[in-house]
Amino acid sequence: MAVIKAFNGIRYSKQNITKEICPPYDIISAEEKKKLKKSSKYNMVQLELSDPDKTRNKYAQANFLFKQWLENGSLIQDEKPALYFYEQTFKDHGKKMIRRGFFSALKLENPHGGAVKAHEKTLAKPKADRLSLLKAVKANLSPIFLLFNDDKKKIVSLCKNIAKTKPSATATDKEGTYHKLWVINDEKIIADVTKTLAFKKTFIADGHHRYETAWNYLQDMKKKDKKFSDKKEYGYVLAYLCPMEDSGISIWPTHRVINAPANIEENIEKYFDILPQSAFNKMQKAKIQPVMIFKDGKYRTLTVKNPALLKKAMPDRCQAYRNLGVSILHSILIPHVPADQYVYVKSEKEAVSLAKKTKKIAILVPATPVEAIKEIALNNETMPQKSTYFFPKLASGIIVHSV
Repeated sequence: MAVIKAFNGIRYSKQNITKEICPPYDIISAEEKKKLKKSSKYNMVQLELSDPDKTRNKYAQANFLFKQWLENGSLIQDEKPALYFYEQTFKDHGKKMIRRGFFSALKLENPHGGAVKAHEKTLAKPKADRLSLLKAVKANLSPIFLLFNDDKKKIVSLCKNIAKTKPSATATDKEGTYHKLWVINDEKIIADVTKTLAFKKTFIADGHHRYETAWNYLQDMKKKDKKFSDKKEYGYVLAYLCPMEDSGISIWPTHRVINAPANIEENIEKYFDILPQSAFNKMQKAKIQPVMIFKDGKYRTLTVKNPALLKKAMPDRCQAYRNLGVSILHSILIPHVPADQYVYVKSEKEAVSLAKKTKKIAILVPATPVEAIKEIALNNETMPQKSTYFFPKLASGIIVHSV
């Protein structure tokens, strides 16, 4: 089961860190990176996506800056081990929501087995990049995001109570999300939370590449450290843990834009019933999800003609996997197309606009339910890339874990 512990976090010494936090590295555009760097010379993007200088490559430069910030007091390390409770207040399509959880050090386990369950495939290139950075700075600069069952709502209640107290740090990001952080070093709270999680499986919501990178770093340390022990800090990774029962969990779909395959109309006629555009939103919560295609200026909602097709197309997958619109897209509508041929887009409007501009097609999919993520992960299956988009993203720079 999940093994967590309190840790001596590294964080900014100032209370308002609006100018210091940044989004996760993999969603920062070149233009946004420039803006973040201008906002503060201590913005975490300077480490996450460091630029080389005349004598150091980008990873060595990140290490140089990290040490410099610690030495000049811009960053401080807490003297007592703590858990770091975290709240994000945000608007989801106009509705105000609050998501609460906490940061801890999570003991690393093999990504392909154990209590930490993954649900998405990873790519070698991002893992190599993150491993080089981790080796240079010897710290988890940004967390992985995990979900766990809290059926008695013990952690949900604890988070709400802590949220009534004054936070140690606050920030507001460009999306308008308001971030709060509490440093909790109360030994009883730490013991209670640690004990509660000891009986839980955890499910990676976001940060699959970072988790596997941390695991690869641990394997590297096995070879290098003569006094190796997985109980040392490199045996753990910075993790944000959020109860599945939290009312602020919001999962957005990721839509696709692609050149129309030659056989797409044949596949539609053979495998799908065609419904009007309006049916797509009405059927979002159907047991078997629909997909919607925008092609040649027209929208069509597609539903699988025969549920038996799902098992035939995905014989080694669980029912939760087969029923997802994103799975139906990649296994029945447009099978055998490499992931890198798609452009991935968050909003329906943006996907359709891009399809029009590039004379491609847009395929819109419903969001993946959190229950499906759990079932797929428990079956040790991985979903197609970009199957989930948890909103809002966790901020980088809220807390750092030294390894």
